Amino acid sequence: MKTIAFFNNKGGVGKTTFTYHLGYSLETLGKRVLFVDLDPQCNLTAHIFDDNEINQSWGPGGNSIHKAVEPIISGAGDFKTIPPHKVSNRNIWVFMGDLLLTDFDGELSSAWTQILAGQERGFRVTSAIYRLINEFATKNNIDYVLIDLGPNLGSLNRAILLGCDNFIVPMIPDLFSLRGSQNLGRVFADWIKNYELAKARIGSVPFNIQNGKPIFSGYVLQQFNVYRNRKTKAYAHWGSQIPHYVQQYVVNPLVAIDPNLALNLQNFQVAEFKNYHTLLPMAQESLKPIFELTSQDGVVGGHFQYVDDCKAEFRQIGKKIITLI
Repeated sequence: MKTIAFFNNKGGVGKTTFTYHLGYSLETLGKRVLFVDLDPQCNLTAHIFDDNEINQSWGPGGNSIHKAVEPIISGAGDFKTIPPHKVSNRNIWVFMGDLLLTDFDGELSSAWTQILAGQERGFRVTSAIYRLINEFATKNNIDYVLIDLGPNLGSLNRAILLGCDNFIVPMIPDLFSLRGSQNLGRVFADWIKNYELAKARIGSVPFNIQNGKPIFSGYVLQQFNVYRNRKTKAYAHWGSQIPHYVQQYVVNPLVAIDPNLALNLQNFQVAEFKNYHTLLPMAQESLKPIFELTSQDGVVGGHFQYVDDCKAEFRQIGKKIITLI
């Protein structure tokens, strides 16, 4: 099992779209996939399930990710084991997102202070979602856990990133995406160093905790426009600067504390995903990936070529991810 988090400090970079399509592509390649929606916007959940299913997961007896940590938030105990929702006729499971998960941030903030002080409760709270995910994934032979995170450097994302095996940074080629990358490596390196010191301070605890060694596994260039088979000039201009920014602000701070914290990738780009324009809202409406759209979903004329292109593109990306991670 490999756990991959998709994260960028800047929103609007197509993170959820890429995560969703990659997961479905991996499943078509024979892998068992668990999605975990930890972005408060819940876009990944909304891309897979209709409103009735989401409402049920939020109601009494539901199985949103918030339900699992409610006992911690209320002070009643450890996390509650809940089953993720299985996608019909697919080897895909989903821990649904929930806007109320932001309630857990306060607990995680206090828990980090306790971790730094070497207190067991801090590790118990911080590892709760990590243990929930691993408990299900281990019992059900999951191959890939794909985690969608919100665009911030808050307590929840810190807890999750310290527990993932790999993280990938989706980016779009613009000034703001470059700017958003400038504090990633520095902040992550601080988290990792402090967590290592805290683990050494407490020694051992009677439950599983995060390894605390997330490996940077490249960036995804996406939402670039193509004109006559060439990227438009503005996007090409900003896109050409990404490898330098990633090297300086993400890779260098991480490998300075551990040379194994970044995969050895040429220019650090793991994939690229172009803008499919009107097909994306069509896919969202149909609750399926772009590469599975049909005429019954509204695909006509030249759209069929885009559907085929998307299928080939993500099949190649999926195979690359399997090889790398």
